[in-house]
Amino acid sequence: MTGGVERAREALSAGRTPVDVYAGLAAGGGDRRGAALTVCDALGIPRPDAESRLRGTEELWDGFGPDEEQLVGELLDLVGLFDVHTTLDEPGEHLRILMNRARAALGGIASGAASALRRRLATGRLPEAYALLVRLPVREGGDAARYWALLTTAGEGLAAWLPPGDEEAARLLGEARERCAREAAALGGPAPTAR
Repeated sequence: MTGGVERAREALSAGRTPVDVYAGLAAGGGDRRGAALTVCDALGIPRPDAESRLRGTEELWDGFGPDEEQLVGELLDLVGLFDVHTTLDEPGEHLRILMNRARAALGGIASGAASALRRRLATGRLPEAYALLVRLPVREGGDAARYWALLTTAGEGLAAWLPPGDEEAARLLGEARERCAREAAALGGPAPTAR
């Protein structure tokens, strides 16, 4: 297994995606579950976490035929198996908390959007999480004023938190903040209880 992990690390370092590395390891009828764990090990995902993420994926080991390793890898990636969770600095963690509070103020969220949001927050892709949040509708039973107030505060914090030179993240954040400002203005502005 150790040799497989080293080979997987080398392939990842060379720019191959986790899906491609998985497909290569599982090719030719190899141990699909073992290949998935090897890629997780190479990515630095702790074994208990990887095992937990694999629960419920048993049909992937027997439900696909030979030469479908790439498809299995894509499905594993889609469910977040290869996501490397990030520990953020204190301001980043505060922003992640604000966005989770905003999510709670929505009054519900579709499962696909919830999964995408969870993955972005867990992997530290905060500008992407923010951009997703500002596009979600506040449902009946949600608190629109609180939602937009929290997102306004989070947007301000994100603008200060982003590293200089990350132009793509700054563009994404700028567009999302503009939408947030429009939505908050339509409600009469953010409530003072955003924190």
